[in-house]
Amino acid sequence: MTLKTALFDIIDGFNSANLSYAVCGGMAVAIHGYPRATQDLDLMIPEDDLELATATLESLGFDLSAGMIPFDLDQPSERHIFRVSKAVGSALLTVDLLLVNSFLKPIWESRETHEIDGHKLCVVSRQGLGELKRIAGRLQDLADIEHLGLDDGS
Repeated sequence: MTLKTALFDIIDGFNSANLSYAVCGGMAVAIHGYPRATQDLDLMIPEDDLELATATLESLGFDLSAGMIPFDLDQPSERHIFRVSKAVGSALLTVDLLLVNSFLKPIWESRETHEIDGHKLCVVSRQGLGELKRIAGRLQDLADIEHLGLDDGS
C-alpha cells in the first residue's frame, strides 16, 4: 500500500463519516508543488472530531495507538497530535492527527480544495503550510519552506 493509496482510503472514510480535515505535512508539501519522501500522513482535524476520526481510522485498520503527543505545553503555541498506526507487512503506516485549537484556527480556516487523481482533498493553504512548518522549525520543515518559496515570510 502506498501513502497516496492510504491517503485516498482515509479521505474516503472521513468523507463518509462527514469529518472535516485538511492534509498537512509532507503530503501537503507535495500537493503544493514540491514532491519529497515522507514517512507518514498528517491531517488537521477539529478537536471535537477526534473520537469519530480515530473510530474511522480504526475501521481502516489503524489500531495501534501511540495516543496524544503534546507540543509547547503551557505556551500560546501549545498543540496536540494524536498518533495512530497500522502494520502493513513488516512496516508501520502512521497517521498524525493535528488537533485544531484556537492557536491553529487561522491556518485551519485557510484550507483549500485540490483534485488529485479524481479525488477531491482539503489541504492547508500554501501560506498555512508555511506557518505550520515555521512553528515546527525542524530542519526538514525549514527546507520545505525554502523549496516552496516561502522563506521570505509569504
